[in-house]
Amino acid sequence: MRCQKFVVLAISLVIAFNLPGLAQVAEQPVAIFHAFNQNYNDVRKFVCQLADRGYSHIQIAPAQKSNSSQEWWARYQPVDYDVIEGKGSQADLQQLIAQAHKCKIKVIADVVFNHTANLGGGDNFEDLTKFPGLTQNDFHSAPGNPGKKPCDINYSDGNRNSELNCWLGGLPDLKYTANVKKIQKAHLKKLLDLGIDGFRFDAAKHMPANVVKEYVDYINRESQGKTWNYLEVITDSDTRADDYKWIAAVTDFILYNSMKAAFTSSGDLRSLRVPTAIDDSRSITFGRNHDTIREINADAINPYDDASDSYLATAYVLARESGTPLILNWDNADAPYIKTGVKFRQIMRQRGKAGGNVKENVLAAVNSSTVLLMERGNEGFFVVNKAAGKFDIPALDLTLTDIEGCYRELRNNFTVAVQRRQNGKKFVTRWGTQNRGGMEVQGRDALYFIREPWQQCQIGR
Repeated sequence: MRCQKFVVLAISLVIAFNLPGLAQVAEQPVAIFHAFNQNYNDVRKFVCQLADRGYSHIQIAPAQKSNSSQEWWARYQPVDYDVIEGKGSQADLQQLIAQAHKCKIKVIADVVFNHTANLGGGDNFEDLTKFPGLTQNDFHSAPGNPGKKPCDINYSDGNRNSELNCWLGGLPDLKYTANVKKIQKAHLKKLLDLGIDGFRFDAAKHMPANVVKEYVDYINRESQGKTWNYLEVITDSDTRADDYKWIAAVTDFILYNSMKAAFTSSGDLRSLRVPTAIDDSRSITFGRNHDTIREINADAINPYDDASDSYLATAYVLARESGTPLILNWDNADAPYIKTGVKFRQIMRQRGKAGGNVKENVLAAVNSSTVLLMERGNEGFFVVNKAAGKFDIPALDLTLTDIEGCYRELRNNFTVAVQRRQNGKKFVTRWGTQNRGGMEVQGRDALYFIREPWQQCQIGR
């Protein structure tokens, strides 16, 4: 009988590790701070501040030895997967991870497995022997012409052949030979042994899905399912999120494009009442990331003309229940309400775990192209005003919402009361002071409110 129980348990474990729906078992991050292109020693000095602000994870620059240029993109051109070098040594990385774990911050590593650096700067294979452990047979070459790169990528030819087999931006494209897989899995194992808690797979859409799945399964086995992983998948005419989201969470460029259209000056925030996005609550959401910034990327993807529009989009991303926000280090520093949004998201996560109603719902109570009001059940609400001028209305009927009681704005520390009248309808009866109701939001601002005991609305501000 004991043997039968053991067999059943063993079969159950095998099934658990191979079912697509269970590929990711670690808890979803509250919010990820992207320490974009920062040295590990510098990150170690402030990582504990992130925990105080509400972040659960930090994403670091790729660790492997790369192109020696000091430009940010050089970190995404691997040279040697066996060496940690560029933004810090192996010891530096280990110290950063140890410090982060002391503060209960988890660390996500960025891995670049689709390609290597082009050391020769040309199309020939003569320099591919310079990569330790790799041979020319580990790279894609032109059919019938093994000494040349195969082709350029066509993102709209109706198939994914060029995305998978051609050179991305002139960078030598790796084939997933047994040798390449061995080297790359050794890199994953090195990072796991140092204490890494999750992985971002760069350029995942240029890798065969079965290979990505093999790597994620390897990570899950080695970590006993404790890592949280996601994939960079930039959707286009040939690549859909569905091609990869069955493996792990993917980057939500569909939502990014929806927000970009809504938050620019000619856009309408009412379009976000039911936003167009990837149908996956885990997806990585962002107001902008390093691929969408024109100032650092000549090939930026649908960039904003005004960076402050993207800050307001980031505020919206943080207010939502769905998604996994990725916050660029620059934006965290430049927009004060983004820090508030991270704390709001942490509080909503905590209250949701405690059984509170934190359901996300964009409300029609404010019918404006420039102002969006979102409730998080009855535990909180969010409002953003993208217009230059103040939004000010004397009365706000919230009868058809879950919002009721006393709420405090986290950044400005003023209270708002929502009460029922004798006719059964709910109105804002206090906005900051007892002398006014309705709603007042300054131009280009975002506010986050959490429910408080009613007594808070009877004293002070």
